[in-house]
Parts: sequence; C-alpha cells; structure tokens
Amino acid sequence: MKLDDPILSLTGVGEKRAEALAQLGIGSVRDLLFHFPRAYEDRRNITPVSDVREGDSVTILAEVVKSKVVRLRRRLSLAEATLKDETGTLRAVWFGQEYLARVFKPGARGFFTGSVGKWNGPALRNPDYELLTGDEDDLLNTGRIVPVYRLTEGVTQRMLRRLVRTALDALTEPLPETLPAAIRERHTFPLANDAMRVVHFPDELDAARTARNRFAFEELLGIQLGVLSARARRYHEHKKNIHTIDGPHLAALRKNLPFALTKPQLRSIDDILSDMASARPMVRLLQGDVGCGKTIVALHAIAAAADGGYQTAVMAPTEILAEQHAITLRDYLAPLGIEIAVLTGSTENARGVRDRIADGSAQVVAGTHALIQGSTQFHKLGLAIIDEQHRFGVMQRSTLAEKGLEPDILQMTATPIPRTLAITVYGGMDISVIDELPPGRTPVKTRRVPPAKVADMYDYVRKQAAKGLQTYIVCPLVEESSARDAKAVTKHFDELVDGPLTGLRVALMHGRLAPREKDAVMHAFKRGELDVLVSTSVIEVGIDCPNATTMIIEDASQFGLTQLHQLRGRVGRSSEISHCFLLGKPKTDDGRKRVEIMCATTNGFEIAEADLELRGPGEFQGVRQSGIGDLRVADLVRDARLLDAARRDAEDLLKVDPGLRMPDHAALAKAAARFEEVNA
Repeated sequence: MKLDDPILSLTGVGEKRAEALAQLGIGSVRDLLFHFPRAYEDRRNITPVSDVREGDSVTILAEVVKSKVVRLRRRLSLAEATLKDETGTLRAVWFGQEYLARVFKPGARGFFTGSVGKWNGPALRNPDYELLTGDEDDLLNTGRIVPVYRLTEGVTQRMLRRLVRTALDALTEPLPETLPAAIRERHTFPLANDAMRVVHFPDELDAARTARNRFAFEELLGIQLGVLSARARRYHEHKKNIHTIDGPHLAALRKNLPFALTKPQLRSIDDILSDMASARPMVRLLQGDVGCGKTIVALHAIAAAADGGYQTAVMAPTEILAEQHAITLRDYLAPLGIEIAVLTGSTENARGVRDRIADGSAQVVAGTHALIQGSTQFHKLGLAIIDEQHRFGVMQRSTLAEKGLEPDILQMTATPIPRTLAITVYGGMDISVIDELPPGRTPVKTRRVPPAKVADMYDYVRKQAAKGLQTYIVCPLVEESSARDAKAVTKHFDELVDGPLTGLRVALMHGRLAPREKDAVMHAFKRGELDVLVSTSVIEVGIDCPNATTMIIEDASQFGLTQLHQLRGRVGRSSEISHCFLLGKPKTDDGRKRVEIMCATTNGFEIAEADLELRGPGEFQGVRQSGIGDLRVADLVRDARLLDAARRDAEDLLKVDPGLRMPDHAALAKAAARFEEVNA
C-alpha cells in the first residue's frame, strides 16, 4: 500500500465509512496518517476505585453495575451509571445525555476518564468513556498510552486506532525523509517513518511530543524556505523606475508639516525612501496601531514619486476610506501643486477621471476596486499603496501592480500582526513597524457598562455633546435577525432619538445606504454638524474625526477582538480624554475573554497576540490565501519556538544552497515551492 492510495483501498473501509472519514478531511492513506492525535490518555496507570478522591482527575477500569435516567427540575435530566472494580463502587453522571443510560448495560466493562466531583457522594462528572469489546482491538485501547483523535459522526476512537494501525502495517514504502540528516541530528528528531509510528502509538509521552514536533518543524521549515527564497529572488530583481528622494515636493512636504514626527515614523520613512531609491522593487508592509500616523508616512513616498514624474495609486477597501484618504491627500499635497483624483464605484464623471489618470494630469489617485478595472489605465504608475491590504486578495493586489511598469508597492495595515504571522504569512516582505502614538494622545479608557449604568452613560454622552464633543454608537446588525440575538442599528437608532438622546443631532449609518448618503452623513459628522453617529461596523476603518471622544459598542462580545480594537481606534485622536464603553452580557467564554482583554489593554500588538491565541491563525485575514491555513500539524500559537528554529535553519540552508539544488534538499525544495509562489 502506498501513501497516496485512496482510503477505500484500506482494509476495513467501505463506501459508508469513507464518507464519514471524508468529513475529517481524510481521503487517502496519507490523510489518515497525518490525522494526528489531539491528546493522549495514559492507560498504563489505572486508579483503583477505592483510591478515588474528590478533585482528582482519574482513569478507572470498571464494570457497569446498573444505569438509569435521573429527571431534574426544569425538564433537565442526566444519565447515571454505577461502576465497580475489585476495590469498590463509584457513580458516574452525564448531564443532558440521558441516552447513555441505554449504552451502559450491566456487565459492560470499559475505561472512564474524568474529574471527580460530587453527586450524592464522590462521582465522575461527564467522564470520557470507552467500552471494551473483548476482541484483539482491546490491545490497542488498554494498558498503554492511547491516542485520542478528533472525531465526527460515524467515526469512533476505536475505529480510527484500528485503521491507523492497519495503514502503518500495510505500507509497502517508507515515508519520504524530508529533513537533512544534519538538521535531524541537531534537533534530535527521529526519522519520518519512526516518528509516524511513535506519534500514533507512543511508549512514552515525551517520545510522542518529539515525534509530533518533528513533523511540525518540517512544515514550518518549508514555509520559511519558501518565503525567504521569494524574498531573496526579489532582492536580485531590477526595476526601471528608480525614484529620487531629494526632490522639491518631498522637501516642501517636510517643511510644511505642522507637527514633529515620532521616531518610528521617521524610521519607517527612511526604510521606504531607501527602497524607492534602490534598484530592486519595493514590497514593504507598513504596520502600526490605529492612530499611529501611517498616512503621514505614506505621504512622503507619494511626494518622492511625484518628484520623479510618477503617479501614485492609493487603493482602499471601502469608498468611505478612499474618500477619507482623498481629503488627507488634498490637505497635504494640493498646496504643493500635486493634483489628486478619486475613483470609486460611485464616482460621478468616472470617464473624465479615468482620462485624467491616463494622460497623467491626475498625479495621485485614491480609489477602491475601480482602480484595477480594465478601463482604468495609468500614464506612469510608479507607486502603488494598498491600505488595509489584508482585505484584498493576492490577485487584486497584483492586478494593481500590473497597471504600472514594476511600481514600488507599499502595503499598509492598522491591524497589528502577531509576530509568528509576520514571519510566515508576511515573511517574504520587508516590514516597517510604527509602535508609538503621536505625542499628546492619551490612551482610550475602556470599561464594560452594566445595564444599571446605561442611563448614566447616556447622560455622559449628552454632557459631551454640550461641550461640542462627539460620540459613535455601534451595533452588530443592520436589522433584527431571527438567527442572531443582537442589537439592530435601525431599531436602536429609533429608540435613541425617541429616548435618551432626544434633542441631540443624531444620524444613522450602515452599509446598505447609498454611497452618496453615506458620504453626506460622514462629512456632516466630520464638520461637527452631528453630535452622535449610530452605525454598524462600517466605520471600523478610515474615519478620522479628532472631535469624537466616545465610542459605545452594543453587544460588544459579538465582535472579534481585532474589530473591537479597530472600533475603539475611531476615538482618542486628540488630546481630549476619550472613552470606549462596552455593552451587553457575553454569551460565551471567548466573548467574555474578548471584553476582558479590551478592558485590560489598549496595545494593539498585545491584542493581536491574544486574538491569535483565541481564534487560531486560520481566522486571520490573509492567512488562508497564503497557504498557512492548510498546515496539518504545526500550530503558530504553540509552536513559536519551533518556528524560530525553522527560520534560523532556513537562513543557514539558503546560505549554503540558495536554489535548494543539492540532492539532500530536493524534498525541501518541493515543500518550499508552494509557499514561495504565494509570497512572490
């Protein structure tokens, strides 16, 4: 049997079982073997029932004496089983699983693993269980360290253990060895074939961890070789548009700035201008927390491009953000004689704007996806700036770059990137980080508001309005939904204007409004003609209104952690003290944790790390298209040390063999190719 044989070719797998296994992503023998245990149970050490104590976590081997359903109040129920071994008896209870009373028949023997609590005396509460059948499969399930797998309907632990053992014994070829001997020896990793057997059926838990780490390291090494190879290849490319970085527009911009730049801003500007003056194409990510001043940094790049006669495209994911950029660009660049244009899906006279872009009279264009349409042609595009880059796909970003002749590319994000993602998903790019807010900004004070204090909160909003300061109120939904129990912005707006905010200037904003309506509302808010803006998360990015000092988020736990931080970033943009109030009772543990983290820190990088830990890397935008979301074994949260080691080994390998052409590196070259392609 070979690794890539279909799972149906394995003894014990028929059509129905194959369909069930497919729900776990298992379609081949390779898929089955790489379906690693999520945990292990050490069944070598069985606790006698007489030694069980409240608070212990134990595994017992016992016989079912009797079982029954116990009815509780409020239509609740549980299954109760009385278990015995040669030393005594013990109850086990499963709340809300009364069907188990039919499963545990008197005389059945099995393993029961769980925590000991109280139920009419000591009792196992909701323990995991596995009944023995008396056949040879019991040898895989008793008296040893037993693998515990992720399951789906129609697939049991016993079934998976038997199938894995069958596959391991039936293989007629060894697993291909990817890691060079020197790397294996340095990290004391076993050979692939040995590691695969140990990871499923270990003799010791430490051996299982080492075997699993070997395969996780192998994946991470392939990623690092791919992204570093793409980066190295780009460093050897030559572009045609080498920019001047000492021209009159750039000098005038620096002279006219009404404030001093922070050290991280100055460092980032130096990085970018150095790239632009270089012979190699710039592919740089500028990341920083909300309100840190990324746009001011980008303006220096735009001015330098204009000094060389090159156009700049600034692409944003929403019309609101594109319009916001256009306002900022005009404020700083129009006095220098640089013409700014806006091109979005709702731009009036779009044909005329495109004509100005094509003949070069529009030197800077802020826009949305309209910039990458076939009808948009640039005269001399030398710089492409992509804001909130994670909201665009790889193809969209590359299409914009193809509008020019090897333009320099600056990607920006206000979503701080966890370190492990920075060297994987974004590892092929150069990265500049702005990790300091402009002077005079005070951290936003964040707290949860219980129902009893909501009236006081609205009194505070009224007092802020009397001082000429503004408030955002954000709801999760546009309209009420039977699928989600959350505040709807349309209904809440009516409740507020007829209730606690009567007499204030309040407007409504959500994504279903026509672009012209959204623009009118946002401009009115920015000009101070509104006291309160009631909105959905459409205002999450790009809205810059220093006069807004209060952010109220309804049903806060229903938003993602990074999204909550972005919303909070709409306030705190002046020297005025700002507040973020989080409303609603969290309905899940993760929701509660998100609210707690928001109240504990305003540091976007700490929040990004916490978000990665809560959600995992697959939920971060940009991860799936990078290939990182397809990892079988490695976990970017728990494997940070392995990732660092893989990074160092990848750098050393590429120094010795830049093209990975040596025979020992052939398998690694194949693994690296997939990640090199998406980071090119």
